[in-house]
Amino acid sequence: MPLPTQRKESAMIPHDETAILTMKKTSSAPALGEFDRILFFVTLAITLAAVTFGALAPKRFDVLLTGIQTFITTRFSWFFVLSITLILITTLVIAFGRYGQLKLGREEDTPEFSRFAWISMLFSCGVGAGYAFWAVGEPILHYLNTPYLAESGTPQARVVAIQIVIMHWGIHAWAIFALVGLAIAFPAYRLGKPMNVSISLYGIFGDRIINSALGRFVEALAAFATIAGVSTGLGLGIISINAGIRHIFGAGLGLNGQLVFMVFLMVCYVLSAVSGIDKGVKHLSTVNVIIAFCWGGFILFSGPTTDLLNLMVQSAGSYISNFVSTSLWTDVNKTKGEWLHWWTVFYWIWWISWGPFCGGFLARISRGRTIREFVLGVVLVPTLVGIVWFSIVGGAAQHAQITGTANLAMALDQDMGSGIYVLLSTYPWGSGVCFIVLVNLIIFLITSADSASFFVAMQMSNGETEPTNAMKFIWGTVIGSLALVLLVSGGLKALQKASIIAGAPFGIVILFMAVSLFRMLKKEADK
Repeated sequence: MPLPTQRKESAMIPHDETAILTMKKTSSAPALGEFDRILFFVTLAITLAAVTFGALAPKRFDVLLTGIQTFITTRFSWFFVLSITLILITTLVIAFGRYGQLKLGREEDTPEFSRFAWISMLFSCGVGAGYAFWAVGEPILHYLNTPYLAESGTPQARVVAIQIVIMHWGIHAWAIFALVGLAIAFPAYRLGKPMNVSISLYGIFGDRIINSALGRFVEALAAFATIAGVSTGLGLGIISINAGIRHIFGAGLGLNGQLVFMVFLMVCYVLSAVSGIDKGVKHLSTVNVIIAFCWGGFILFSGPTTDLLNLMVQSAGSYISNFVSTSLWTDVNKTKGEWLHWWTVFYWIWWISWGPFCGGFLARISRGRTIREFVLGVVLVPTLVGIVWFSIVGGAAQHAQITGTANLAMALDQDMGSGIYVLLSTYPWGSGVCFIVLVNLIIFLITSADSASFFVAMQMSNGETEPTNAMKFIWGTVIGSLALVLLVSGGLKALQKASIIAGAPFGIVILFMAVSLFRMLKKEADK
């Protein structure tokens, strides 16, 4: 990313007169640049209030949020299942219909990043650590408790378990990010509007949405969901990394050690965010994806290679053939208790809550790409990678469990973060690879937090594609500080639920984004 004094020309396309007059209502400081004073302090106040409650009374906070989350997941599971399906259909229709050749930018604009760097940043912005963390745990848990299509613990349950993981981490999730990203990037790069989350509603409200009460409400929700979600991810990531340190070195970090490590992470990701997208964020993301491919390949070729390749092909077939029925499965007869709410609906709300952050960051790095290329890269590539990745790592974990090589179910029950390290310990040179995985997870946490810091700074800075270093530093520090406080107080899981609850309304907002996007695309195509 260029420094503020080196902004790209397209990032400086003047807004129309209404937008300029509206933005004059905001404040400016030499270090912070132009920023929305109301949004800045409201978001900060909401965040501090939630964290104070979570720090002083973590159990009461968790009970309150658990009740709200349970109400949402049980009463509105049908809405989220249906909404995600509609979002997916809408995204594919836009990409492969008459609007697919429209550019996210002017006709002469070209992509800022290479395809590999771009795709690397897609993974690293928020979900990369999850691919490593859940690649062992989820295939084992679904194999032992299979909700449909197979009896738990049977050979067919292996395939179904991998299919479920691919569904949770594949095309449905990335369609959310893609639709939000398109709805933000198109008016920003094509029409010269500010790159705020609320600008995604420009097709419905026009310039009235800029700095309006509704716009600020949408942006505050997006910012809080991002701050809470990434802070929680950092805290839980420290716990997972501690499991790796304990497995590799025989003793984990104490509370003070975890806090010191958290400070180290804060310094790293703030420096990365301040250095810019085309330096810290891009290079770290690229290196980290290569590292992940290396240890994934190690598992494939050091483990039961033929079995894993067969599982990959069969799981892909099962995923495709059962796609419609599993996408719309609501367990109407309650045959599996709370499984749907604990897993699929939880994931759908989680991805919706991360939609503004991931979509907004993807919008920022995608100038000059066509809509079709954007959707293919954001939706289909990660899904294909997911099929390969979860079949290899998850399949190897299932094989170790079935053959008795490692009791991963017991290891996961004791510490969910230990699964990948226990699996690797069964391989030759596994201890060395465990260390590589540990480094991989650390870098994924850094890339998630630096892109989150960048995104929140953009929202506070009136959608400025190059927010000041001071603004990135402030919100990067806020994110890390929250993780530190909640790591000490034990309120991390409660804040995670808070981020989901804050993000749940985006299920409705994203549907309006789809309508807005269609209106903008039609108007532009008709020219």
